[in-house]
Amino acid sequence: MSGDFALLGVGAAVPEQVRRNDDPLFEPLRRAAARGGGEHALFYGNRERRVLAPGESLAALTARAGRVALEDAGVRPEAVERLYGYVSVSEFVSPNALYAVHRELGLGQGTLVIPVQADFTNFLMGVVLAWEALRAGSIRHALVAVGSGWTRNMDYGQGHAIGIGDGAGAAVVGAGERLVLVDWAADTFSGEYGAMTMASRPGSGVEHPTYGIAPDAGIQAFLSSGMDGPPRLVARLLARHGIHRDDVTLISHQATRKLMDHWAAQLRPREYLDTYEDFGNMVHASLPVTLARFHRELRTKYLVMVGLGIGAHQFALLVRV
Repeated sequence: MSGDFALLGVGAAVPEQVRRNDDPLFEPLRRAAARGGGEHALFYGNRERRVLAPGESLAALTARAGRVALEDAGVRPEAVERLYGYVSVSEFVSPNALYAVHRELGLGQGTLVIPVQADFTNFLMGVVLAWEALRAGSIRHALVAVGSGWTRNMDYGQGHAIGIGDGAGAAVVGAGERLVLVDWAADTFSGEYGAMTMASRPGSGVEHPTYGIAPDAGIQAFLSSGMDGPPRLVARLLARHGIHRDDVTLISHQATRKLMDHWAAQLRPREYLDTYEDFGNMVHASLPVTLARFHRELRTKYLVMVGLGIGAHQFALLVRV
């Protein structure tokens, strides 16, 4: 065995309930989109999304993805020394429901739970934190699991709500020779703090916290760093290793075709994989769910996963296939 560390197994889980674009819930959004302009013009491209049923547990869904990842890796739960990830929106403000995922999976008392609140790059950041612990010799196996249940926290008068779907994904990280972790890069745009938030909005008429994009600062962030930041970040990461785009498969954050089509045009990878049409924007979970669907079909030498998040920040991970 070499000294490489890799994604040993991946898994995904999505709810059974399907919500299509013709759902009456979206009628206000359809009327707003017909009028044109504003936030509603920025979010489009998915046909369906999966939705948690009333009473369905997001933590249990996330644990299901973790169980699939462990089985795929051939790693038993008792071998997991750290559980990284995040469950959003969690049942409580604190603690995060990642502790419930630990319970559902039957992980040991000595397994350290590390919630990574880095919306929306929780999965990528969790993988890198696990990788660093492995390189330090502190652990042998880690599980990274993220679950997103944002359909319960949407204001369905807002344009971004049209794409939101629920799902969960996970990966086991350890010493391995396929899907080898090579490098990562990140950018921080703290000047955009507050431009996009999950918060209580007393004037909205919605009792629960909802995601919101500020009409001025949020749209500006979307159209500037959101559009052009990820291609620059990925290009920098590839240049660091002398990797040509023809050797790359790209998996990205999946908020809207407007962003994804722009990123594809700028980067021109050999392949660009997504699950957006069927599952919509699973926020934290889109990256691992898409990876789980396609990881046995990767045909290029390298895989790049890139995400962005509110705060704001962007994160890219380079993997040798």
